[in-house]
Amino acid sequence: MTKLIAVVGASGSGKSSVVARLTAGREGRISVVHADSYYRDLSHLTFEERDRVNYDHPDAIEFERLCKDLRSLKAGQRIEAPVYDFSVHNRAAETQGIDATDVVIVEGILVLADPITVELIDKIVFIETSLATCLKRRIERDRTERGRSERSVRDFWETRAAPMFLQYVAPWRDRADLVLSGERDLSAAHEQLSAWLLADTSQ
Repeated sequence: MTKLIAVVGASGSGKSSVVARLTAGREGRISVVHADSYYRDLSHLTFEERDRVNYDHPDAIEFERLCKDLRSLKAGQRIEAPVYDFSVHNRAAETQGIDATDVVIVEGILVLADPITVELIDKIVFIETSLATCLKRRIERDRTERGRSERSVRDFWETRAAPMFLQYVAPWRDRADLVLSGERDLSAAHEQLSAWLLADTSQ
């Protein structure tokens, strides 16, 4: 039976890096669903209007489709997940096939912001990283990958990312089944997560 493991934390906490290391070489055994892929289709808006959307708020995620796909995975069915293009703030035309492996990682900031989605999750992993470190990583990433200025990244962080994290994500730290540090060497977090998953799935 497919087990859904949520991996959550702040933007820049190291979630994606830890999950990428975990799944490398384990195709067919561990699949990954990225919650960011389920940002709503905003084709009806102009780019300028889409750029003003608060993507750190739960309303930005199409949880209806995410829940439908997670139920299908738990039932052993392959899904076609949406693909999101961050350069234009909208969904791409193609989809991504995801298999119902024994373990499916559901990774994203807002995975647990929807109560119906929470009911489908079997275990919760929280990546704990200081907000100062997260902001530094986000500035570096958005400069190189999304062409944003440091000023714009700081504005997004202070008005959207940090407040939304504190409201919707941080409270799950004390309810997590596993808390990992994403502060420095992420290889340690990867090793801990890998050992924990191995022990959990063998039970």
